[in-house]
Amino acid sequence: MHWNHRVVDMSAENEGDPLFAVREVYYEENGMPSGHHEPYLVSETMDGLKWVLDQIKTALDQPVLKPEDFNNPTELSSTQGKEVK
Repeated sequence: MHWNHRVVDMSAENEGDPLFAVREVYYEENGMPSGHHEPYLVSETMDGLKWVLDQIKTALDQPVLKPEDFNNPTELSSTQGKEVK
């Protein structure tokens, strides 16, 4: 499994009103997105934090992911470290 930062359309969670979020998106071995959660914006070094911000900037140039783009949609809990369906 691998991950990257992507913009995800979260409008469904906002009563249909437009809402976009930068999320950490996880992918299955077949390349399909399978889950996402809030990104961790921390690092032990300034260079590491710059890397995170660069990855987020890269996400803004990628297509926006929608719920139907996910193979098995789940939201990963950033506080519990396990999947929440």
